[in-house]
Amino acid sequence: METRPAGMKSRGASPVTVPSSPVNRVDTRFAVVTMTRMPYRFEEWLSYYRALGTDHLFIAVEESPEVELLLAEAPWCDMVTTSRSKPEQNPYETVITRQERVMAWALGECESRGIPWLFHLDDDELLHFGRPWEETVAQVPPDATCLVVRNVEGVPDNDHSDFTTISRFAVGNETGWPMLAYINGKAAGRVGACSEMGPHRFTGVEWEAPLEAACVLHFESCPYSRWEEKFTHYAATTTSNKNLKAIPFDFYVDSIKCCRQHAQDPSRLRSFWRKRKQRHYLREADSLLVVRHIALSQESRERLERQRIRETRGARSRSSTPSPTPL
Repeated sequence: METRPAGMKSRGASPVTVPSSPVNRVDTRFAVVTMTRMPYRFEEWLSYYRALGTDHLFIAVEESPEVELLLAEAPWCDMVTTSRSKPEQNPYETVITRQERVMAWALGECESRGIPWLFHLDDDELLHFGRPWEETVAQVPPDATCLVVRNVEGVPDNDHSDFTTISRFAVGNETGWPMLAYINGKAAGRVGACSEMGPHRFTGVEWEAPLEAACVLHFESCPYSRWEEKFTHYAATTTSNKNLKAIPFDFYVDSIKCCRQHAQDPSRLRSFWRKRKQRHYLREADSLLVVRHIALSQESRERLERQRIRETRGARSRSSTPSPTPL
């Protein structure tokens, strides 16, 4: 009998294919955990994460029976695990505690399923990959247990702007300007090696992904209807001025006060939003980041392409350097 090294062939024999060893393959699967209450266009939000390649979604549902019904149906019932939370008397004040609770729950679920990474995100946020996720996660040092992803803030063009039309985003400087909400990013935890540490981090060694590789698109108070629902709810449940002083964002505090004072005057509410949200970013128009994310509608994509062509032609005619490539 002829013997030969594995993978070699004798004369006249068919080629032998040697399968690659699975031992060296890195598991790059990731899951997302979120808390949701009366979400906006939630099925499209879910579809985004399915298209992104999310392995599983863990969703804590608050006061939203229609969401529970949606998630019980195909195709979501196979990729979503839910928990139900009881209504809170002061939901803003306990939000961090509730978020940590669901993060701990999802970490345990991921460990039992063998999913190596868990992102904590809100239902008004989209995780965006400017590079393939597999390339980014391959750069994470072996001892890092908290993969930090910076956040950018959606800039609306009108009252109806949402995650299917918004492509411009504000990037905070060292003081946070011009961001209206949080500036410290979100994170993914390495399952089995960390625990939750507030809504923005997991414990252990941190490693920050480059902004061009990954970022969180935060659609804060977009569209207008979502701002109105959110802060009307907070106005009704955040009852004391002492509690207001604990809120770190002026935009949130002033939004709550506006919804308290003008609850019966829709025109005043809308005027506040247009001034404090829509027009807030005008001074920074030249420094906004353009992101061609996969949630954009076809119309929005075509508009961006026309704009890109105009800018390229203009740059050539002026013999100047073209604008930086958007994410």
